[in-house]
Amino acid sequence: MHPRFNTILRNFLLGSRWGMAPFCLGLIAALALVLAEFVRELVEAVLGFAGMSGSEVIVAVLKLVDLGLVANLVVMIIGAGVEIFLPDSAARNEGGSAAPGIVDFAELKLKVFGSLSAIVAIDLLENFLGVDPVHKAGVLPEIAVLLAFVLSGVLLGWMDRLAAERR
Repeated sequence: MHPRFNTILRNFLLGSRWGMAPFCLGLIAALALVLAEFVRELVEAVLGFAGMSGSEVIVAVLKLVDLGLVANLVVMIIGAGVEIFLPDSAARNEGGSAAPGIVDFAELKLKVFGSLSAIVAIDLLENFLGVDPVHKAGVLPEIAVLLAFVLSGVLLGWMDRLAAERR
């Protein structure tokens, strides 16, 4: 092909990555929503603390931890988006270390699976502590989902390790 055509095509394809910008902006808005929900849950827990039983306090704290993990997950995905938009940001900065907040995609996959597994586990624990004895059977499908996440994460980590050994 003609070199000029190749250059135009290359620039067009590289420029298309900016189509992800609305998704990252939406994730920033979602992070603000998670923060608002965190503050609402925290205020509710603090104001209602006097009338809470021990298990209600644990559930309130678990909700806060759950929201914190969701926020961390969103931040990791936004960081991956920064890598897409600004590939030079992963280059070494003045001190010779990698730019803060940027992870490679192999690490990101494992961190996402770890975060999702933790979120599912905390949600399961919240539901387990908050359900009536009659409804505890409904927790079994949630346990299956948690085990599926954990197994998927372990298999993904194992596959990455095998791929690294072959290099």
